[in-house]
Amino acid sequence: MLALLLFLALALVESTNPKPLSYSLCWSSLSVPSILHPSSYSLSPGHMLGILGPSGSGKSTLLTALAGILPSNLECEGDVFIVKSTGPSSNKTLTSQPLKTNDIAYLSQSDTFFNMLTVSETLEIESSFLNSKGESTKKSIINSLSLNNILNRRIGDRSLGSSSVGLSGGERRRLSCALEMLSSPLLILSDEPTTGLDSSQAHKVVKKLREVAVENRIPAVVTLHAPRGSVYNILTDVLLLAPGGYPVYIGPTSEACSYFSKLGFKCKKEGNVAEFLIDLVSVDVEEEEIMKKDLERIELLTEAFRKREEKLTQPPTPPTLSNPTPWPRLPIHRRLGVLISRSFKQNIRDTTVNALRLSATCLLSFIFSNIFSENLSGPPNAKSVADRTALLSYAVINMSMMGLMKTLDLFGREKPVVMRERMKNHYGGMEYLIAKIIAEIPMDCSFSVAFAFLLKKFTNLNISLKRLTSTLAVTTVVTDLLGFAVGSIAPDSDTALAAGTPIMIIYMVLGIINPAGNTADSEKKLPLLLRFLKQASPIRWAIESLCCGEFRGMKLAAGRGPRMGALGLVRTGDQVLDALGLGEKEWIDGIKTLFHVGLMELGVASIGQFLTQPATRKSGSGNLGKKNKKNEKSTKTSERDSSSPPLKAMPKLNL
Repeated sequence: MLALLLFLALALVESTNPKPLSYSLCWSSLSVPSILHPSSYSLSPGHMLGILGPSGSGKSTLLTALAGILPSNLECEGDVFIVKSTGPSSNKTLTSQPLKTNDIAYLSQSDTFFNMLTVSETLEIESSFLNSKGESTKKSIINSLSLNNILNRRIGDRSLGSSSVGLSGGERRRLSCALEMLSSPLLILSDEPTTGLDSSQAHKVVKKLREVAVENRIPAVVTLHAPRGSVYNILTDVLLLAPGGYPVYIGPTSEACSYFSKLGFKCKKEGNVAEFLIDLVSVDVEEEEIMKKDLERIELLTEAFRKREEKLTQPPTPPTLSNPTPWPRLPIHRRLGVLISRSFKQNIRDTTVNALRLSATCLLSFIFSNIFSENLSGPPNAKSVADRTALLSYAVINMSMMGLMKTLDLFGREKPVVMRERMKNHYGGMEYLIAKIIAEIPMDCSFSVAFAFLLKKFTNLNISLKRLTSTLAVTTVVTDLLGFAVGSIAPDSDTALAAGTPIMIIYMVLGIINPAGNTADSEKKLPLLLRFLKQASPIRWAIESLCCGEFRGMKLAAGRGPRMGALGLVRTGDQVLDALGLGEKEWIDGIKTLFHVGLMELGVASIGQFLTQPATRKSGSGNLGKKNKKNEKSTKTSERDSSSPPLKAMPKLNL
């Protein structure tokens, strides 16, 4: 009787308690033609699989194939899905479901952030994008990854030559992991998490990833280049890849040595198992005899693995759930609010750059005013016309170059973070552009206003302060949009700077007014491409607008004028404009054209954002390639034989 009551009590407790959820990663015949050859495996909850192999063996390719974010020029074949299990181990309920992007915590090799934000702000922004209301979940992630002591510290920039110290490599890696865990992922993927870390930090980072996987009952997959023994011992499973993407072993780490011992390759007990495994599939290309032996060894291992896989019976696939719904986005006004706030903080807190820009603005206005002070003092005269034109041209070029270089550099450095967030469907490219325009352009215009004020104060320019300020501010806006356009298309900041500089030089050459006078006929003689670039040059329209504002209606005092060029016989400002080919134009005409050029650049930036959309896993897509689950078993053996050419051809591969 007592035993019966005890049994009923236990049954009641079990029925009232929620069943624990755990997730396994399964893939079947996963391959990338000509790069990665087929493999299949099932990774249990809390287990960590290490992908080992020499350079060029396809480690990162396999990881991106699992994540479903391969480049568009590569095609992935096979199936990847998550198996969800509920209940105790004795009575599990299994269901499979396809992965969506936010189901995966993907940690790339480099940790990129907005360096002027604090750790707490970075986590808060990511939580806002996820529309997460679980503050307790965020706190538990912070505690589990030991981020409490650095929450109020700025992330900083660890690049060479940077004055900002910021977080250490291990702290940045833990912050990356925390950002990914906020979405409650079902799978952790990390591409070489130990890159750039010392042995102690490398061990701590891999150990922390394993602890997170165990705690959340989810699988983890990491690629490792040359792990130490202590790091290898953290792994539960290992996949060894040979050059050319040939798998030679996949299974528990505890069975790896015994497997290779049966093939005649014994591992020393006191040695590093990871080094032993990588040496098995490494090829010495410098000495032909050694290379031949290495290739023969790898061919033997590959054939053994292929036979072993053919003997294994594939477990039945659990019933598939309905397609998962995509992660809901925030309302657009809240997304824009988060993006604008972040961009504003990133700009306003960069005091070093802002101080340098302000100093450069003041210094250049002082230099320009002193260079042209002799002919600009006193009433306007014909002799000062050339100096006035040159001063206005230099002012436009100065503000254009400063705005463009700053935009290209910042836009390029932010791009990896933006691509990662867009891959998670946090926001769209146009929303990011709009936020950048709202948050950054007012600050950039403030430097133009300061430069215009000082230039007007130190010189005897005829143009009103309002028109001078407005023209330089609009020029800054248009060149910022040019920076957004180039930065949207360029893959990184270095490429953007390399492309943006010659574009601005071309605009400058085509936009400067020729003192000999410009005519419509001379412009028509230019090649079609140069005519288009001349029309698209913001420097041209800004200089023309300023010249119209400077000379229209000006009376020139009597005196000796320039002895050459179109300005030799002028007596009024209107005659100056006629000589420069601007006779019928007004100040507002240049402003209107600048507005149109800015719209064109904004359109190019929008197209660039569309063309550079990050690779995202389609919601509900379990099958990654052309292969059909229905006939997969019947074609499995023939596919392996046909897709895996003999290893004797391996010297032709990039080793």
